[in-house]
Amino acid sequence: MKAKNVLLVGVGIFVTAFAASFAAMSLFPMSPFAKKESSPIVMNSAPTTPIEVQDAAKSLPDFRAAAKHILPSIVSITTLMEGENWFGEKYIEPSGSGSGVILSKEGHIVTNYHVVTSGGRRIADQIIVKFSNGDTVPGKLIGADPRADLAVLKVDYQNLQPIGVGDSEAIEVGEWVIAAGNPLGFEQTVSVGIISSKGRPLKSQDYAIFVDGLQTDAAINKGNSGGALCDSQGRLVGINTMIASTDQGSVGIGFAIPINRVKDVVAELIKYGHARYGRIGISVRNDSSILGIDGIRKKLMQEVGATTEPPSKGVIVTEVYDGPASKAGLRTLDIMTEINGKKMNATEDYQVLMADKKPGDKLNIKVWSRGETKSLTITLDDGQG
Repeated sequence: MKAKNVLLVGVGIFVTAFAASFAAMSLFPMSPFAKKESSPIVMNSAPTTPIEVQDAAKSLPDFRAAAKHILPSIVSITTLMEGENWFGEKYIEPSGSGSGVILSKEGHIVTNYHVVTSGGRRIADQIIVKFSNGDTVPGKLIGADPRADLAVLKVDYQNLQPIGVGDSEAIEVGEWVIAAGNPLGFEQTVSVGIISSKGRPLKSQDYAIFVDGLQTDAAINKGNSGGALCDSQGRLVGINTMIASTDQGSVGIGFAIPINRVKDVVAELIKYGHARYGRIGISVRNDSSILGIDGIRKKLMQEVGATTEPPSKGVIVTEVYDGPASKAGLRTLDIMTEINGKKMNATEDYQVLMADKKPGDKLNIKVWSRGETKSLTITLDDGQG
């Protein structure tokens, strides 16, 4: 069987048009004894006695009330990019679209960073927000954070209906959830599924995003990015951000950034225009699993002049900059084996741990350095890295 490559991709939009056609059907008498003159058709009226619905059907969940709460808080987002052609003629054209969620009556809307950018790099020149009633207004970018894949817009519009906010820590695997957004250009769409898993570390194709992702089987497609994942009561528990995809397309596995993390990032974007992260001042190897190879460990031991072999698991420090780590004595080609009591078995462990660290936070690190095992305490400063 041919192996399929699974990719995690942001669910930005491309627009697909569908056309439907109906074929007319002709009715012919089937019996050779049919009369040439047709008799009038008698249509029976519906029975006046109500049909009893099976108990199993009665017990199925009904999401109508939740959808009525959710949809007025969902917006469609279209981005426009400006440019100039070879003849010096300026132009403006659509660059993408996605979804957003109204957070406040003051006009704050949360969406994904990749929704308001071109390919996750350049911020769109214009952002257009469309409400559930069809009205459109320009959206002003208040703050953006590529690391969390979140952005906050501000609109000048009256009578906004902010969404109710839930608790992503409290939601459980197997619980019903509702995805709402603008999939494939179909605005104000809801789909239903369950929470399939929690605490998924996610990594996109274009740039690393590490969050305790909520996994769901609710239908999420391109254009759902930035939209809502809600519980059965219509409360926001996550922001839809990416899907798992094979060479055959979406496979029904979607991911959302949990609302408890979203709240922290959004608060900083509104206050500072960017999210603050604690800076340690190092670079690490993307794939530290090479420590499991005997020859690599021996080569590393020779490289640093050590007399004892390095550990088979840990995170390799590839560069140390001027900053907290340097001051604490961390060195290039050191191997971090434990941080704040958590084993560092892979680079992802380090990246997930650092995802929500703030300036002033302390890291107690166990490290293999030039053949010795040391314990270092590092106080993070304000910045990236």
